[in-house]
Amino acid sequence: MNMLLLLSLFFGPFHTGTHGVTQKAMIIVTTRKIVSQSARLADFVRAKEARGYLVDVATEDDYGAAGETGLPRALAIRAFLQSVHADYSYALLIGNAHADYGDVPMWRVWARHAWSSTNCGGFPLDCRAHETDYPYADLTGDWDLNGNGQYGEAGLDQGEGGIDLVPELMVSRLPVYFDDMRELDAMLSAAIDFGDAAPADLAYRRRVLLPAAFFYFKGQELVGYSYPDNVDGAESAQWFLHRVIEPAEGYSATRMYEREGIATSAFDSELALTRENLISTWHDGYGMIFWMGHGLEKEVARVIWTADANGDGKAQDTEMTSTLFIHSDDAEAIGSGRPGFVVGVSCEIGSAETYRNLTSELLLHGAAVGMLGSSSVTPGSTTDWADPDSELELVKSGADNIGVLFFQDLIAGKTAGEAIWNAKVLAGAVDDAEALAGRTMLNFFGDPTLRLDSSSADVVDPEDPTGKADDSGCATAGPGNSGSRTSALWPPLLALGLWLLRRRREL
Repeated sequence: MNMLLLLSLFFGPFHTGTHGVTQKAMIIVTTRKIVSQSARLADFVRAKEARGYLVDVATEDDYGAAGETGLPRALAIRAFLQSVHADYSYALLIGNAHADYGDVPMWRVWARHAWSSTNCGGFPLDCRAHETDYPYADLTGDWDLNGNGQYGEAGLDQGEGGIDLVPELMVSRLPVYFDDMRELDAMLSAAIDFGDAAPADLAYRRRVLLPAAFFYFKGQELVGYSYPDNVDGAESAQWFLHRVIEPAEGYSATRMYEREGIATSAFDSELALTRENLISTWHDGYGMIFWMGHGLEKEVARVIWTADANGDGKAQDTEMTSTLFIHSDDAEAIGSGRPGFVVGVSCEIGSAETYRNLTSELLLHGAAVGMLGSSSVTPGSTTDWADPDSELELVKSGADNIGVLFFQDLIAGKTAGEAIWNAKVLAGAVDDAEALAGRTMLNFFGDPTLRLDSSSADVVDPEDPTGKADDSGCATAGPGNSGSRTSALWPPLLALGLWLLRRRREL
């Protein structure tokens, strides 16, 4: 367990010397092909080094498993990271994320192994397994504790020696499909440009966009369950506005809520929630986008109760219609050169198995510079969103409560990596199966070192201050390349870290 990293998530960065355990060190895990063919990876590395980061790049020359894909490659990468993680705080994975044939694959985990294969929380589908990068972050826990070949099983792979969920590395990802270097270079360029923005051009990042659709209507039936009341995503948006945005000095929000049908949002909004409004408004530039709505891999929809035809006051399937408010095809029109950080409270929008999923498209076209996207049917917290003064519930882990914590930390000045992993540590009880599912299926995509206010003012020395870059701009990593670890602070910080972890599990 990287206690300095854990402590830095709560209290801020600890700096412990050159290439030891430090807040400003990142390892990029990728492939030889990407290193040799990407036109912007070396520039990206230099941009990080110019901001005081120590950056190493690892390929199959370092982690092995050349020619392998899927699980064998994932096992090799994790073993390598276990051997070097003490020298880094961040890990950026760049490659094909597919759990079966990806060259920098996600892991398939079974948090919901005990669920039925035909019922996923009321939906007739199998969501027992999903994809995650979490085993690259929690490097000390055994994710197959019972040895049955199914990783991340709630209960079975938890407990002493098993999954502990505390990150040794703050992990993020840039997805690459079909070795398309142009797409990767576009994402790298967007990250570089975001960090190179002039301080005078950052005003748009204090604007927040809140599109929110209804999730369910009164009487709507799922498998074995019907909803007693309407569930309007605008309630979550209003809670977030009241508790997070309004108290933050200098921030403003644009709300987009449902105005069609016989059940419209009870809350005022600046604009009606429509696909056209979302595209044109987001194109104007927002630093944070926090949406609510039912999702699939490439799209998020509004659900509209058009009429109560039988007059029973309950929404039947024949009385509702669904229309999109965003699709992967919209990403290019949204992109404006002023990207933001995005959290979608939607299912499946970050599915690694789907080419041109919504998350990857928003990154590709510069609409998002960092995004939290789910790889499966996403749980939610039980926060009483209708009461703006209620406390944020942290027993469950969903895109809603993790999103709130993430944006809170971004506003407070933390990096995206710090913000998302702090949220994952805080949101969810250790022994709750849905908390495990939520934490693991919500993966972060983008440069983890960026902050909401990243700019050209962060440059400390544009002439390679570390002196580590080779001719390609990419230094290589390996167990033998790590510098000496500073240990003077280690015993007292370890004791404090263990106390914090015990307290976290008691809460």
